Amino acid sequence: SKTSTMGGRSTLWGFGTDFTSQKWLSLDPCGILCVSLSISIHLFALFALGFTMISHYLLSQILYALLYVPFSALALASLFMATTTDPGAVPMGARPIPANLASESDSIVTERDTVRGGLRRRRGIRRCRKCNDNYKPPRAH
Repeated sequence: SKTSTMGGRSTLWGFGTDFTSQKWLSLDPCGILCVSLSISIHLFALFALGFTMISHYLLSQILYALLYVPFSALALASLFMATTTDPGAVPMGARPIPANLASESDSIVTERDTVRGGLRRRRGIRRCRKCNDNYKPPRAH
């Protein structure tokens, strides 16, 4: 298995969250468990309804085939797209754009104070603690 890790990002066989990954996929164990559970629930409901609950009535079979199956397929396609679509990331070593630098340095940043507890307000450019103190643009988490 070809596995690499860079700055908290990982890749496995071309899939991952690394900047060099060919296909984006979060390899977080909790995320994989939740997506697997969600797919399992969708498929179980699809087959349980189709083969056991509505097998005796023609009208319910028609409604199942015309309404429930297409919406289930759309839900599974939406789940797949949400799982495999890159939400975007700030490249490592990014710097603020000079035009935005003045407005950001005047802005007030609210962050958690781990020593005293609660929130603390300060002026300046925001940094991400998870990404080795990398620049965090406005409107980022």
